[in-house]
Amino acid sequence: MNDVVKTSRPIDGEVEHVLVAARDALTDEMVGRLSATAADAMDMVDQVQRSGLAKAIPQLAQLVNDGDLERLANLARVYAAGQDALTDEMVGRLTDAVGGGLAFIDQAQRAGLERAIPVLVELVDNGDLQRLVKLARLYGSAEDALTEEMIGRLAETFGNGVSLLDRVSRGGGERIVAMLERLETSGSLEKMAGTLPRLLERLDQVQAMLECVDAAAAESAKTPRSTGGIGSLWRTMKDGETQDTLRFLMLLGKQLRTTAPRTNVAG
Repeated sequence: MNDVVKTSRPIDGEVEHVLVAARDALTDEMVGRLSATAADAMDMVDQVQRSGLAKAIPQLAQLVNDGDLERLANLARVYAAGQDALTDEMVGRLTDAVGGGLAFIDQAQRAGLERAIPVLVELVDNGDLQRLVKLARLYGSAEDALTEEMIGRLAETFGNGVSLLDRVSRGGGERIVAMLERLETSGSLEKMAGTLPRLLERLDQVQAMLECVDAAAAESAKTPRSTGGIGSLWRTMKDGETQDTLRFLMLLGKQLRTTAPRTNVAG
């Protein structure tokens, strides 16, 4: 026990000498700063104690151990750098963009556009949205290519078509359609389609025959009436042109009898 007391006395003396030296070295300014620092430290400890920040020490320790605190510091530096790089004009544009986006979201929410999202997704998956875009481009190109004169002609054509449809509807167009359906069902329409081109090719002959009938009727009206009797008939029969005409009529009747279908009627 005495040995311990004897050993501690020199140590206490050395500590006392150190304290005396430190006290001599301290100036009034240093003492004031140390007092202010100690007061601030005590104030901070008191605030930490009152606010319950002691509970956050384990989380802070975990953030330090995981390196998340350093990441947060780097993120804060990036945010600070971005804030320094932003100008007033850029801040104004960003504010307008954010405001416009929020207004658009509000309008979409009020209009119920969220119900259209599944339909848009289906259009994208099926490729229909791309087709609609191409159709819109085609319509835009056609609209750019159309002149006022072309638009006027198209409007006039459309109006005439509507008027024609109205006239057909009023004039019994449904009956015509029904008649065409019956012709199609019976096969007559196909026969007409096959016969009509040949008939069109021979319209010149039909027209020439009708002109001949008209000319013969006009000439017959100018010719005086026959006197009648066997003598007059004999003179007519001796005429070579009359004989040629009769021969032509006989040949025509023969061809008609051969070509035209015969119908047997049972009595």
